[in-house]
Amino acid sequence: MKALVTGGAGLVGSSIIPRLLARGADVLCVDNLTLGTRKHLEEFSSHPAFRFEEWDVSARDWHKKLGGGARFDLCVHLAANSDISLGHRHPEMDHQRTLATTFETLMAARELKIPNFIFASTSAVYGANPAFPTPENAGDMHPVSLYGAGKLASEAFISSFVENYGISAWVFRFGNVVGRRLTHGVIYDFTARLRKDPAELVVLGNGGQTKTYVDVEDLTSGILHGFEKSPAGRTHAERFQVLNLSTEGTTSVREIAEETVKVVTGGKAKIRYGTEQTGWVGDVRKTSLEVSRIQKLGWKPAHDSTGSVFKAIRDYNEWSR
Repeated sequence: MKALVTGGAGLVGSSIIPRLLARGADVLCVDNLTLGTRKHLEEFSSHPAFRFEEWDVSARDWHKKLGGGARFDLCVHLAANSDISLGHRHPEMDHQRTLATTFETLMAARELKIPNFIFASTSAVYGANPAFPTPENAGDMHPVSLYGAGKLASEAFISSFVENYGISAWVFRFGNVVGRRLTHGVIYDFTARLRKDPAELVVLGNGGQTKTYVDVEDLTSGILHGFEKSPAGRTHAERFQVLNLSTEGTTSVREIAEETVKVVTGGKAKIRYGTEQTGWVGDVRKTSLEVSRIQKLGWKPAHDSTGSVFKAIRDYNEWSR
């Protein structure tokens, strides 16, 4: 198998690429290194079946750099602006780095005749949906973040490409992904703040936000499990499959803050919470995904939400030193 992975130098990409290589795949990783880094690729950069190109997949016709003879069996599209607060400050980010990267990668898949397309979507497409835990068929999907809007619009384009150009697609809506190669997010931010000021941790919001977190290794095992165990069929519904991918339970920001203080400062820092119910514009106070669809395919994560978080705090603290 030959696989094209966009955004492969980020947290998820640097976890899924070794799994593809272990399956005997030849992997081309394309990343503009906006959030991802070459350090994330070091563990497998010398593998004979791995190749990296520093390209921007939001650019028109980027795939023509591959040449007319390029052939792939699978595209794993991970490239996006996954920093929600950054998108709020710079609204053009999610149009350019999320929606445009998806459209141009779909064009690449169409012109290179790549038959299978995996897309990294997000629970943010549901917005503050009243269905809790939220199933894949939840109606009234109104994203409250620009990130979620970019992902939902991307899903719509993928669905249309499936119908128009014969591509088969697997859309995975993730919970909050954590792991040792973090590039942003609550654990990343808390760790950075405590290293700058070990005496006090300032938390945006009152700490009552609760969300489901998933370990990146569990996540990438789930992506490939879902892809391999749910082959495409003939109808649109069988060729455009949507699966929530997360773990069980939820974890509060207060729990994350307390554990990060314990790991980074030995419990010495004081925590100062805000008064707002959310941490920033576009933040959803409470999230949880209904995951029976992926579970029916036989996938089970090794960690629950809080286990994923506490593991990531320890691993990131060690890895980022």
